[in-house]
Amino acid sequence: MIKLYYISATLVPAFYFMVGFVFVFVPEIPNADLKIPYEKIKIPLFFTQEIGIFFIIFSILIRQIYNKSKEVYLLMNNTFKFVLLLSALISPYLYYYTKAPQLFVIFGINIFFIILLHYEKVKAKK
Repeated sequence: MIKLYYISATLVPAFYFMVGFVFVFVPEIPNADLKIPYEKIKIPLFFTQEIGIFFIIFSILIRQIYNKSKEVYLLMNNTFKFVLLLSALISPYLYYYTKAPQLFVIFGINIFFIILLHYEKVKAKK
């Protein structure tokens, strides 16, 4: 019997860990992209760092669940898809206010991850 390897267990945590690392240690970069052009409201750097910590924790949790049990990882597949869907839906909302094109890239990456998770779940059922 062939052991299944879920590529999403590597791609999703790696992506979110890298993004979280940037948000935590270089918060000026995402903060500059998220500024609202016609208002003088400035998002505090601490808020950006909090988002980065959330991304890092999310990536560690996904990877640890996969390392402990592939069956549990597969059972939590729908939960991961839901979290990624919520994360994807924030991007167009933020784009409306900031007009930062990077948000469409993030939206596309999250949709790709959702499709990948769905594909792996269907493949595992066969």
